[in-house]
Amino acid sequence: MVRLSFSSLALHLEPPPAAVRFAKEKGFQGVEILCEPPWHPRVWSPSLLRAVREAAGGLTLSIHAPTGDVNLLSRNPGARRFAEGELSRTLALAARLGARYVTVHLGYRSTGVPGELPMEEAKEALRRLRRRAEDLGIALCLENDPKGRFLSLWDLNEYLRWLTELELVGTLDIGHAWIAHGEEAPALIERCAPRIAVVHVSDNRGEHDDHLPLGRGAIPVEEVLSPLRGAELWVLELFSPGGAETSLEVLEKLREGF
Repeated sequence: MVRLSFSSLALHLEPPPAAVRFAKEKGFQGVEILCEPPWHPRVWSPSLLRAVREAAGGLTLSIHAPTGDVNLLSRNPGARRFAEGELSRTLALAARLGARYVTVHLGYRSTGVPGELPMEEAKEALRRLRRRAEDLGIALCLENDPKGRFLSLWDLNEYLRWLTELELVGTLDIGHAWIAHGEEAPALIERCAPRIAVVHVSDNRGEHDDHLPLGRGAIPVEEVLSPLRGAELWVLELFSPGGAETSLEVLEKLREGF
């Protein structure tokens, strides 16, 4: 049965153990730790690792890799090497934490720079990272992007092509999918579902990635999540902790109803 998890995004400026304790107190079964600064993979001390592991007893841990300045689509080869190195460090951190899933993004188009994007180089980097993750016993999960002129994997048809070609599992963000496809999203999600291990769950009004509690936006959550009941984690990804409890109740009822 899918496990219900909580993203540390809602408590990002607090130390990660605080998000773990919050999730456990509210009744979640897992925690996804966002590794953006100040919790970048390079700054994790042995004491912080130990505190998270101790707080998380019994919870399923996952990690969202950093995205800011981590760009596998950069036209600068040095920047691509840096990005791959940061993602590899995130995998190593996940192994030390005992996390089972690491979510990554492809990257973004540099503004105002002509020329083709290094798609093949990005694919090769993801293949290397997938092999590294497999060696560590971790699932590397590629996430669909929000819709935007500088992002490439917002279209779920293209996203599924990448997952299939690279033999990756995915993290599917229902908020991103709803903004990109609207009422067509459920059918497209159903096509992607066999390759999805992790689901990011939040609500929005169809225009911006608002990360609202469930029921506060326009997403037909039951219809969108129904094809994803075979995923391993549903991660509630809110901007603030308010609404976490009511959203968890919605997810529990949906899970029981499928």
